[in-house]
Amino acid sequence: MGVDIGTSTVKTKLYNFEGDVAGNVSKEHRLIYPKPNWIEVDPVVIWHAVAGTIKQVVKIAEVDVVDIEGICISGMTPSCLPVDKDGRPLRPALIWCDSRAVDECNWIRSNIGIEKIHQVCVNTISPYFGGAKWLWFKRNEPQLFAETAKILQCNSYITYKLTGEVAIDFSQAGLCVPAFDLRRREWSDDMCSDLGIDIDLLPDVFSSSEIIGEVTSPLAKDLGLRRGIPVFAGGGDFACSALACGIFKVGEAGQMLGTAGDLLIPMQGGPFDPRLINTVHVTDDHLSIGNVFVGGLIRWFRDFLTTYQENRRIDYAFLDEQAAKVSPGSDGLIVLPHFIGSIAPLWNSSTKGVIFGLTPAHTVAHVYRAILEGVAYGFLNIIEIAEEAGAPIESIVAVDGGAKSRIWRQIFADVTNRRFVYYPSGGDATMGDMLLAVKGLGVIKNYDTILKRPRDAQHTAPNPKTHEGYMMYHRIYRRIYEHLINDFEDLHQLQERKE
Repeated sequence: MGVDIGTSTVKTKLYNFEGDVAGNVSKEHRLIYPKPNWIEVDPVVIWHAVAGTIKQVVKIAEVDVVDIEGICISGMTPSCLPVDKDGRPLRPALIWCDSRAVDECNWIRSNIGIEKIHQVCVNTISPYFGGAKWLWFKRNEPQLFAETAKILQCNSYITYKLTGEVAIDFSQAGLCVPAFDLRRREWSDDMCSDLGIDIDLLPDVFSSSEIIGEVTSPLAKDLGLRRGIPVFAGGGDFACSALACGIFKVGEAGQMLGTAGDLLIPMQGGPFDPRLINTVHVTDDHLSIGNVFVGGLIRWFRDFLTTYQENRRIDYAFLDEQAAKVSPGSDGLIVLPHFIGSIAPLWNSSTKGVIFGLTPAHTVAHVYRAILEGVAYGFLNIIEIAEEAGAPIESIVAVDGGAKSRIWRQIFADVTNRRFVYYPSGGDATMGDMLLAVKGLGVIKNYDTILKRPRDAQHTAPNPKTHEGYMMYHRIYRRIYEHLINDFEDLHQLQERKE
């Protein structure tokens, strides 16, 4: 059983040992937006979604629970989910896209120093990272911090509920900058001391395919599972998706197109570029990541339009159909997709979304296509940085909901001038969960022996002429951001004073 706790959806699937799906259930959940740039999720809501999908998938698959050999859970990360001594959440979790910890990052730069962070963590400092979120919690909610027994991630909260064990894997620990020493692969006593966070508050760190415990008797009965099913450490959803795509060797790249859009790039021992996110793959190798706001932006646009449709809900297929009628370049319309700030490679939480070049001739279809193209421009920036760091990318495997869009895959191929491959029958994080469990059970020695490409691969090749035109728009795209950096910051400060 693979369970993935995504930013907006919990997915639970049952697989056989050949990788065929026996059951598939998903449930959306809502995020909480207390203030601009504050984004949280209620862990109790997450737990109910996980419990509900587990019960449903077992029923739908019509399998004997005795035959379920293992459970592996992946999830969005990094987060700040504090629990008390009884394992009860003390507050909603601050999730990866929450960017409130700006003052804490400034404190870290002044008191620890960016060079030391580069040396120990092989990353930069940003409100995105776990350690900055934890410091915000400590400084701004001291009473709750005093009650904290452990600081968890969203998926480690679920594994705790299932097993009573507190754990985190290397792929997620690597994103808890500056608390984790990425070179030594352990919590840094020095950094934790500087942050004033007791290292005992942090979970033990495991390889993703290690068994951390087993389903306990009371919960087994409630969930319709058998007692004693092994539960594995799992990992970040980004890394599990990369594994499911077969992306774990240098020269390959995987693209997640969920709420967040990640380009996942296996690396050797370096050099690492701190403009990217650097962590450990679920295979225990190195992995670098670039990030663009993707599905959340598309969902916002769809819901925005639906609000003004009295008798019709706009769907993505309709929007794709309309976008396909618009010429590449959207007739001079360019969108900067930084609607919730930007992480790697721009590292600027003050950025905002921009729709540039609007005229009365532009339609909803133009805006939608320009959003798809703007996201693709962001991915091209990431590819360029990765190749500067010595990781050439020849082709990209795309997964998650956004990858279903044929027009978007063509836009990505034309903008980046790379081949894109999409597997409709597999490749999401739950498949990565399944592979980790099979490896952890000792059924396979390495992932090459089981990871087979589904037969229904869909290939998208770039059009060189279209790529040439897109490059002119891409240059303007980059200049728009450069021109607006100071304006983004001024607007951010104005909002802060208003709050």
